[in-house]
Amino acid sequence: MENTLPSTPVINKGSKSEAGTLGEFKVYDEQGQEVLSLYSMENFGTPTDSANLDKPIIPRLYTLQWANSSVCVPPLYRKAHKLGLNKAIWLHDPNNPRFADRRIMIHVGNNALDTLGCILLGTGYNEQTGQITNSTKAVEQFYNFCDTHGISNIVLEVRGLKSNA
Repeated sequence: MENTLPSTPVINKGSKSEAGTLGEFKVYDEQGQEVLSLYSMENFGTPTDSANLDKPIIPRLYTLQWANSSVCVPPLYRKAHKLGLNKAIWLHDPNNPRFADRRIMIHVGNNALDTLGCILLGTGYNEQTGQITNSTKAVEQFYNFCDTHGISNIVLEVRGLKSNA
């Protein structure tokens, strides 16, 4: 499938810990140049498409949509959805409509307990606490990017765990 999108965010899942799965969250432009570099956090466990398990998602390509949600989002996106709740980014698998049942969002939070089975973003990572930092700023940067470039023009690529060998 030809990619005509202005950019492709990529999550490289880095290292697992009891606190969760830390990843790199990078956004590239059409020329492959990095335009945004953040950290991601998902809960620990075996990736799955099954809902209500609070587990990481399976590595693949996902489309993004704006959703009406109660998840924690930056101030600009609170109560901003046309239905009155928070405006959040919702992941979809275009090849599996049932994946939407997982209701995976990208939202604000700092550790695996905050993930609720979703993906958190941060600008930094604190090794001592196992938490990502400045999550509100990071999520706002990515949400603004999606607003600027059109969320329907963006595909999220989730890659599997890197080997530490």
